[in-house]
Amino acid sequence: MKKVELLSPVGNKESLYQAVSNGADAVYLGGKKFGARGFADNFSNDELIDAIKYCHLYGVKIYITVNTIIFDNEVEEFLNYIEFLYNQNVDAVIMQDLGMIKRVRELYPSLEIHASTQIHNHNNEGIKLLESLGIKRVVFARELSLEEINNIDTSMEKEVFIHGALCVGYSGCCLFSAMTTSRSGNRGECVASCRLPYQLLKNNKKIDLKNKYLLSTKELNTINNIPKLIESGINSLKIEGRMKSPEYVGFITKLYRNAIDSYYSNKEFVLSNELFNKMKLLFNREFTKGYLFNDYGINLMNIKTPNHQGLEIGNIIEVNKNKIKIHLKEDLNQEDGIRFVIENKGMIVNKLYNEKGLLVNTIKKGNIAIIDNKVGIKLEQPINKTIDKLLIDDLSKYEEKKIPIFVKVKANLNKNLEIEISDGNNLVKQVGVEIQSSINRPTTYEDIKKQISNLGN
Repeated sequence: MKKVELLSPVGNKESLYQAVSNGADAVYLGGKKFGARGFADNFSNDELIDAIKYCHLYGVKIYITVNTIIFDNEVEEFLNYIEFLYNQNVDAVIMQDLGMIKRVRELYPSLEIHASTQIHNHNNEGIKLLESLGIKRVVFARELSLEEINNIDTSMEKEVFIHGALCVGYSGCCLFSAMTTSRSGNRGECVASCRLPYQLLKNNKKIDLKNKYLLSTKELNTINNIPKLIESGINSLKIEGRMKSPEYVGFITKLYRNAIDSYYSNKEFVLSNELFNKMKLLFNREFTKGYLFNDYGINLMNIKTPNHQGLEIGNIIEVNKNKIKIHLKEDLNQEDGIRFVIENKGMIVNKLYNEKGLLVNTIKKGNIAIIDNKVGIKLEQPINKTIDKLLIDDLSKYEEKKIPIFVKVKANLNKNLEIEISDGNNLVKQVGVEIQSSINRPTTYEDIKKQISNLGN
């Protein structure tokens, strides 16, 4: 059985290093133009060259997003960019524009193309069209259930989103942003209109609602459903998040890496409360299993807030214009970010005091913390932590991934020295000078091992 691919998002170089070091089998990223995340940092051409070399060094595939609709006056520039990517040996390009897909297939028949979710890949008729164009992989629309995906018959590889932001609109078909701001999601410029507050009208009469974010979805989270996804025959499991932090990318990649590896090792993966809380701290709008696992209505939507909610860490028990006293359910650290739930205000904890009024760096859960009232809080209310300084510091210190190598040395008298170094895929061979008899002390196996080991890290 071929193992399922774990595909991670990369918005900048730091996210690339996090994804590769934490176990991604493949990454997807965009250049400065033609990608559906126009406001991510993205990569210049020189940075793309470095990224491709870096990924291939570790045996990680790299897919480049060129998944916007292409205007007529951009065709030449677009095709020149595709030629650049082709010459740099990218593993695939992710595309939306059907006309450009046809042209790229004609010009570069060996270049692998993945059909972006922006094409709205949701039925057998559309899939047959993509197959006729020579597409290698289809990224299914996020509003499909796993059952619906399984009922689509295709020879193409199947890819689905398993974690991250969802959109209330049909994949690739939403014109909300384009119609209201002239910034189109199909051009990588969506303003996230669905994350704004709205009024609800019934028979032209306004209905009073406590919560007004009527189109805002929760975050997709299928970490506990990995066995079902693998057994369905899905080829690639995709994490959303090119606009998310490098620490988020690294943590979520590692989490799903462990879940996938547990499946293939016949071990049960258990998401502990500690890991779940870290997931909440890094980013959440509350979580849903999404359309993929038939979560609808209140299970899909979060109409209370479109923002990162973090983790509830305590309640205000006393407040005045200068200080806020909090009873903690979780630890609070200096430089953490917090949000006051009822008044919807946030701040960074620059100064943290214990119950005696002394400045400290950390206060453990179960104790009283005092902070300055910098944002004019007036009510006793719950407090959420939205940035955990210690967690971010910890996740930023990942171990650089090491590649096992195998060394063979042939050292025979009166023959040339030969050294071969291999990582299982790549082989380097060097032939040296003819070996002569020793004058003083013969070279030993340990001498050779020591010198080869001086290669460094």
